[in-house]
Amino acid sequence: MNSVMIMSEAALFPVTVSEIVLESDVDRDNPYLDVAVTAEFRGPDGETVRRPAFWDGGRTWRVRFAPTAPGIWRYRVEADDPSDGGLHGIEGVVEAGEADAAAVRRGFVRASSAGTHLERADGAPFFWLGDTHWRFAWERWDESNKPGWDSQFRGTVDLRVRQGFTVYQSNLMAFGRGWDAGTCWEDGAPYRRLVPEYFRSIIDPRMAYIADAGLVNAFAVGWYQAIDVDPEGVARFARYLVARYGAAPMVWTLGGEVAGYDDALRDERLRGWRDVALAIQDADDYRHPITAHLTNERPIADCFQGEDWLSLTLNQLGHGDLDMSPRAYAEHFAEHPGRPLVEGESMYEGITTVEAVGRRTATATIVRQVAYRAIQSGCCGYTYGAQGCWNGAWDAEDTATSWGDLPWHEGVELPGGAQMGHLRRFYESLPWWTLRPADGLFATTSGENDRFYRPLVTADETRRTLVAYFGETYRNDEGTASLGRVADAGYALRWFDPRAGEWHDAGAVRAERGSIPLPALPYDGADWLLVAQS
Repeated sequence: MNSVMIMSEAALFPVTVSEIVLESDVDRDNPYLDVAVTAEFRGPDGETVRRPAFWDGGRTWRVRFAPTAPGIWRYRVEADDPSDGGLHGIEGVVEAGEADAAAVRRGFVRASSAGTHLERADGAPFFWLGDTHWRFAWERWDESNKPGWDSQFRGTVDLRVRQGFTVYQSNLMAFGRGWDAGTCWEDGAPYRRLVPEYFRSIIDPRMAYIADAGLVNAFAVGWYQAIDVDPEGVARFARYLVARYGAAPMVWTLGGEVAGYDDALRDERLRGWRDVALAIQDADDYRHPITAHLTNERPIADCFQGEDWLSLTLNQLGHGDLDMSPRAYAEHFAEHPGRPLVEGESMYEGITTVEAVGRRTATATIVRQVAYRAIQSGCCGYTYGAQGCWNGAWDAEDTATSWGDLPWHEGVELPGGAQMGHLRRFYESLPWWTLRPADGLFATTSGENDRFYRPLVTADETRRTLVAYFGETYRNDEGTASLGRVADAGYALRWFDPRAGEWHDAGAVRAERGSIPLPALPYDGADWLLVAQS
């Protein structure tokens, strides 16, 4: 048995990742296809974690492992070619401290047993606040055309972390460039001849920086049409990505708009992406959540709802193309209870919308109201996007879409980004994971507010915490309003300004006959949140 190995403690991610470096004894024509290598780690209490190895050029293979418990982990590496002594029969140990295991428990996420939200692996509720970067591999690492910044990519990540984001929503083989342009793959050989140097020099540093910043990476393999070329090849590639990046905090989102919009190809594409999900599920012993970025549909697309690998629904409400009523969320929950729902794409700030009555620029007000309405409708998270950032536009000539011409260095500073941080801090100041839509609690003597401008209300099961979100069209001078079906008890009322992230005391009231009288909004023409707590 060959027991020689090279191991380094790689500070790639906020968790401690042990990287085992292996050198094959054999020169192969195409190691990516010609041999499979897997390491099994056995923990101090008998738990096991399998980690696939990945080819990293020449004869070099690597295994990345993050410990889920403190203590001694013993591993053995095996290849499906037992004659290769450099890849088969290698044994060793990894010693993990309590801090290492605690970092994994805090960094990795999963669906909660309640099926209503996500949580950290240690059980703490996890609020998904994402930022969209479909072309993150294009963003420049050591260059910036924004004054005072030395990196487009790193500066953007740093800003979003300061603002309070928790998720980086990315796509590897983005539309427009990627697998077909000699980057991931040698020219003329998509999904057949991998280019490891591309990952070492371009993707690895980005993935490490995202994870080291404390963000969960909601990571897609490619766009929906990527599956058309070679479905089996995409599934094999997904296994490689699990091997290379699965020791970091991840959510696997399969592909962008997985079903596409061609009805003749829809079923075939969904079958292909399902096989990708099954490949990820088989390769990923860390059981990072798996979902799929959905097409823009009404009702909300129900792709994969019957699959046991689907951890959460990642919706696309769209950019004004279809009705944006909260009714779509209510109908989805009624049809598919018990699975967390995240609004993953809607009204990017600065984008040119495609509403039925015309096109306009999506402002911070539009973005903010869509986000709060999503959470108040039962979503457990929201992904923001800024024009120029979601599409990696270096300048106005590099936008490459019909959605607007704002470059990244202007889009990254749009006010909605900071206001999304206010949204997260607002909900995390409350037991947000216990709140459920409760539209029936609101009552008003105003016919117009009742019919057209109703606030969206959530409440916990005991109705000790109630939240009402009033849009800017709500009319202060129209009748009286109340929240009903509550206990006759005292309630403290507070207003929250979602633009500035500031609280305003609204006094205390006592509910009578199961009804809390509501004060007037601090001023008209702006959106507000009212919190009532007993």
